[in-house]
Amino acid sequence: MSNYTHRVTIAVPFAMLAQANNLACIMGESAADIDTFRQASWQDTEGNLYAVASAVVKPVFLGAASGVLPDSPEHAVDADRALAQQALDTLNQPGGMQMVVSDYPLEALASLGLTQVQEVIE
Repeated sequence: MSNYTHRVTIAVPFAMLAQANNLACIMGESAADIDTFRQASWQDTEGNLYAVASAVVKPVFLGAASGVLPDSPEHAVDADRALAQQALDTLNQPGGMQMVVSDYPLEALASLGLTQVQEVIE
C-alpha cells in the first residue's frame, strides 16, 4: 500500500509564488519542489491570477493545514521558513493559498471558481 493517500489541488495567488514555493520545498519530496508554482495559468471571476498544482500526498502533508510548519527535511535546508510560514498562514483564507482535497483536480479548481486563461503569466 502506498504512503500517498490523498490528492490535493492547490491554487496560489500570483503575488504569493515565492512563499508557496518555499512551503512546497519544505512539504515536498526534494529540493526541486522549490519550483512547483511557476506559471499563473488560472484566474478567478475577478481576473486574479493563480498558479496551480495537484499531486498525491502523504497524510503528514494534510497535518500542515493546522498551520504548524513541520521541521525542514534535509533537502529543504535552503528553504526560507519565514516565507513558507507566510504561505501556510494564508491557507484557505480569502485572498490566500487555497487547497482542496479531491481525486478530481479539474473539479477542485472549478469549486474554487477558477478557469484556465489563454495567456500564461510567468
